[in-house]
Amino acid sequence: MKTIYLIKSFIPFLFLPLAPGVVQVELERYGLLTYSSSALLTILVQIAFALALIAWLAHTLNKKNETKAFLKMSCVSKKVFHNGEWMSVEQYLADHHNIVVSHGLTPEEANVWMRESEEWIERGTKPLDRTEIEIA
Repeated sequence: MKTIYLIKSFIPFLFLPLAPGVVQVELERYGLLTYSSSALLTILVQIAFALALIAWLAHTLNKKNETKAFLKMSCVSKKVFHNGEWMSVEQYLADHHNIVVSHGLTPEEANVWMRESEEWIERGTKPLDRTEIEIA
């Protein structure tokens, strides 16, 4: 019985943002508010309700942008499949995300390249060019 009374007592608070005048009268009738404090409470609850609604809408819109996309990529050529065609990753990023790709070396790759270049110079040979390799 006490639970029902508590729920019945708080029902006016649920409608406070929608019909503050009616709710004020009901809360004053129950003796929960005096006339002077009810106006301030009504304004505060309406502000809180509006801010909560704005926060919920912002969260919902941001959540939509967090959805993950699926992109099919070839494990051999590293090309991606988008809108029915295969294209390089660089072309895909440029065409669909307005991103220009610049190529470079990681520090580890640069160290290996420098070491190999120094070895080639010491031997007096030049590095192999892929066009010079003959397949037997």
